Amino acid sequence: MGESSMLNIVLVINKSDLDYKSQIRDWKQLYEDTGYNVFVTSAVNGSGIKDLKRHLAGKINLFFGQSGVGKSSLLNVMYPELELKTGEISRFNEKGTHTTVTSIMIKTEKDTFTIDTPGIREIMPYGLKKEDLGHYFIDFLSYINNCKFNTCTHFHEPGCAIINAVENGNLSLYRYESYLRILETIEEEKLY
Repeated sequence: MGESSMLNIVLVINKSDLDYKSQIRDWKQLYEDTGYNVFVTSAVNGSGIKDLKRHLAGKINLFFGQSGVGKSSLLNVMYPELELKTGEISRFNEKGTHTTVTSIMIKTEKDTFTIDTPGIREIMPYGLKKEDLGHYFIDFLSYINNCKFNTCTHFHEPGCAIINAVENGNLSLYRYESYLRILETIEEEKLY
């Protein structure tokens, strides 16, 4: 969604204090290799907060992600005067509860604005065609023009450079599977 809106995307992996299996390093590396800036933070112990805050300074920032990942908690640690409401993780389904109910832009510093958004459950792309989705996966871009067909959806077409790159280990299987999950959610245009 961010790539299709031409946003400068920064990924934040929060709750690093809960990384009991030491998996964050691999996720950070995957997305840095893809081309994104990645910050690893903890609203509980304060790790990574200064670096993230420094990166956000002087910009308009949108905090966007699933319910319960700690968007409001991070903002409260960076800007304690905000006193944003935060919630608990549901014991029933282990997912975040919707504590932030509306998007709000807040002036957090002299020249810095932050938009805190309600958490999301899933992403449903709107206005994208299946054959265009691959153009918004930045790690696909160096391969995408080598597909046999210019309308390739990178799912089943013969001569697909993306599929070949995944099979050869040049593209992350995880990223490709993520692409396929999003591809499934794109509805065909209805002609009336």
